[in-house]
Order: sequence, then structure tokens, then C-alpha cells
Amino acid sequence: MVETPPRSPSRDAPVKPIKGVFSVDAARFLGRKVGGRALSQRLFVFAEEREPGRVTIQRLNRVFIPSGPTRIIPRERLLADYLPEPSIYLNKVVPVMRRVEEDLATADKHRLRQELFSAELAYQNVLRQSEDHVRATFGLGLTYLDRQEKQNADIVFRKIMRIEAAFAPEHKHLFNNFGIQMRKLGMYDEAMSYYIRAYRLCKTDEHLLYNMARTLYEKGRIKSSRVMLGQAMRLNPDFPEGRAFLEFLDAKKRGDALPEPPLE
Repeated sequence: MVETPPRSPSRDAPVKPIKGVFSVDAARFLGRKVGGRALSQRLFVFAEEREPGRVTIQRLNRVFIPSGPTRIIPRERLLADYLPEPSIYLNKVVPVMRRVEEDLATADKHRLRQELFSAELAYQNVLRQSEDHVRATFGLGLTYLDRQEKQNADIVFRKIMRIEAAFAPEHKHLFNNFGIQMRKLGMYDEAMSYYIRAYRLCKTDEHLLYNMARTLYEKGRIKSSRVMLGQAMRLNPDFPEGRAFLEFLDAKKRGDALPEPPLE
């Protein structure tokens, strides 16, 4: 009997996505020199392969939390220019990120229970560890909106608009929720800014278009509201909230009295 040699791994076998901490020479990362001499300092970054062959990297802050602008580089460049740092990932990053998620969950629970001052303190605790934490920033803003503190909410609104990581598809619902609360408080221009940002992330959400139509209606821009509502109905002709709003606008145009559709 002839022994069959072991099979070599298939070239088509799935490659495990990268997720972890890597280090890189600061001069290579920043693309510059200081005083004509290359920087010798090494920087630590968190790397995550969210789509095949493309890795999102973000620098770690002083407490080992990914923070600041993100950058996307090819997987091959990461493996060629960056050194894996598994011990830092396992011993530093994972524990602190787990703690941040626990603190964020506590803050969310306080807000859902309408324990708004406790929620504010809890969100601020997260933001002390990670200044640009997207979900914590949104949570703090929603807390101020729940307390009808428009000025503080507007400060958070302006901060979110500066956070690059906020404008990712997974945060679309956060923009939508924030916009709903702003609209309820009559902050129509701010709400539309949020909806427009969310729309750029996802142009196939009839609920988002509906909320934009409602905001335009409440601003008195009836024609623009109907146009936006028409887009929502084209996406989903069976959308019940959209159909009710359209019937309301038609009745209003005829001079009939119908109750206004729900705010969300």
C-alpha cells in the first residue's frame, strides 16, 4: 500500500481577519522627519481587518484605547511594515476596552431608566478614558436632550461633527436617534444636519427619509417634505408610517382635518 502524502493547505482556504495591536516606526507612520533625523520612537496602533485585504488602523492613546483618526491600509503593507504586539493587545488593550464597554453599558442603563444625572456622570467617565468614543458621545448628547438642555446638546452635536469615526455605517442609527430627539425639541436645523449625515451612510432607509420629511414639514417646507416622503415610498411602497403621512399631507392640502402622523 502506498502512503498518501498529507495535503498542503489550499490556496483558497479562508484567511482569518486581522485584529490586534501592532507597532510601527513613528517616522514611517507619520511620513516625516524631525530636524533632518528620523524619529526612533515606535507607535502602537490597533488594527482590524473589516473587509478582506483592507485594514483599519488607529493609534492607541495613553491608556491603550484606540483613539483619534482612522486610516485604511492594505493588509500586505501592515504585515510588511508593522510588528505584531500580541502581549500589549491581550494584557493592555483587551482589559481596558472591556472596562470601557462595561462603563458604557452602565451609562446606557442609567439613561434608559431616566436616571439622567447618573447617566451624564457615567458617560463622562467613559469619555475621560476615550475622549472621542462615539457611542459615549452620542449617549451624553441624548442625555442632555432628555433633560432639554439644548445648549449642552449643541456642544455635543458640534463635537460629533468633528469626530471622523462617527461617520461610519454602523453609527447610522445613532445619528437617526439623535436627530429624532433634536426634532422633538424644535432643533430642526441641527436635526437635518444629522439626518443628512446619516443619509450619506445609508441611502436605502425609508425610516430615515421619513424623519427627514417630518422635519421639513415642521419647518414649514411642505413641498420639500413631500419630495422626501416620495423617496421613502419609492423605497418601500408598503411603508405604513409613510402612507399615513402622505394621506395627512393630502388631507391638509384639501383642507380636511386628520390627526398628525407619529413623530417617529
